[in-house]
Amino acid sequence: MEYLVNASPVAALVGAGAIAPFHIAALRAAGFDLRHIAARKGSNRALELAHEWSIPEVWSDPDELISSGRWDAIVLAASTEATPNLLRLALRTDRPCLVEKPVSFDPVQIREFLGNDSKLRVAYNRRHYESAQAARRFAEQGACMFRLELPDGVGTDADELQGLRSVRENSVHGLDLLACVVGRYRVERVFTLGNPRGRMAVVTTEFGHVGSIVLNWNCPANFSLVLDRAPHRFELRPFELGRLYQGMEVLEPTPELPVRRYTPKVASEVNSFPGSDGIKPGFLSQANALKHRVTTGAWDDGMATIDDAVFAAEVAAALIAG
Repeated sequence: MEYLVNASPVAALVGAGAIAPFHIAALRAAGFDLRHIAARKGSNRALELAHEWSIPEVWSDPDELISSGRWDAIVLAASTEATPNLLRLALRTDRPCLVEKPVSFDPVQIREFLGNDSKLRVAYNRRHYESAQAARRFAEQGACMFRLELPDGVGTDADELQGLRSVRENSVHGLDLLACVVGRYRVERVFTLGNPRGRMAVVTTEFGHVGSIVLNWNCPANFSLVLDRAPHRFELRPFELGRLYQGMEVLEPTPELPVRRYTPKVASEVNSFPGSDGIKPGFLSQANALKHRVTTGAWDDGMATIDDAVFAAEVAAALIAG
């Protein structure tokens, strides 16, 4: 099929949920001509987004949009349940595709897409944070002790407890981020506190790092990753904000608080929150990598592969199984 003739590469978006506007803004900022959008059949949300963002062509059937080939690159940001079938269609076009995580709830199903690295990457955007890259550089300097905390909200109905959807769909972000920072890791043992209360896993890596993954569901806590290697600590809390600590500051007693206090000193800070462009962190890096693939035939380093998605899904399944 022929491409549309345009000075900029033509992009298509399938999906019109809460994450869609971030992809739209990033694709536009990367220099794509976003001409096509589709949502699930019967949804009016694609029409609303097309009007809001001046996207010229709205498709009522996402399958028809994908099969049309009237685009140079596509982003699949549909529901997890719908993603595998949409991805199969996209891969048949032999054109580059960025697919939202986790691709599928079933790691075996994700394995079906192995071998497509030349045209496929997965949108694990947190690995592109400046804070995450700073944490990775810290980990590369020597073995660390670490703690990954994933306090997802987990419902109490039977379906949620059986599948723990939030773990498979959201906690995988943190599981992939940990692999990006410390390298592939091995879950040595999982301790179960009981549904719906949580899990704790002991984790090791081939690089000498050792740590824990704590799924303290429904707790009032931030998602975080802490790396300790004396005399420093590097902390992502939340993931978008990285702080390097060195030394302790002593606060002497006061009449209001008559005890001596010790607080860690911040040596440096990395903030990944969006600037004046308002684009969600990591999304522009992904869109730039997608454009680089269209214009050069090669992906930028650092993008998550299907193999990375399989790894995160398998760890999530192991943690859920306990």
